[in-house]
Amino acid sequence: MNRCKLLLIAFLAFITNGFSLLGIGQGSIGGVARAIEANHNIARNIETASAMGMLAGNPPVKPEMAFFGPFQIDCSVIGMCEVLA
Repeated sequence: MNRCKLLLIAFLAFITNGFSLLGIGQGSIGGVARAIEANHNIARNIETASAMGMLAGNPPVKPEMAFFGPFQIDCSVIGMCEVLA
């Protein structure tokens, strides 16, 4: 392995892990990934809590169907006036 490739690999390793090695954990790649994941989890939990809050006190929505009741039947049309009277 020539010297240029070795320096390149050492430089990339330092960029990737250098902040952790220097004791600055917030700037390391792992710290950034953990911060992004934590922010994502917090946002998802806030979204879920607000959605559940909107559903907590509301009854289920009834379908908008036409309801024609109470029905009245003209007994003379069906010929049952004598039975019903």
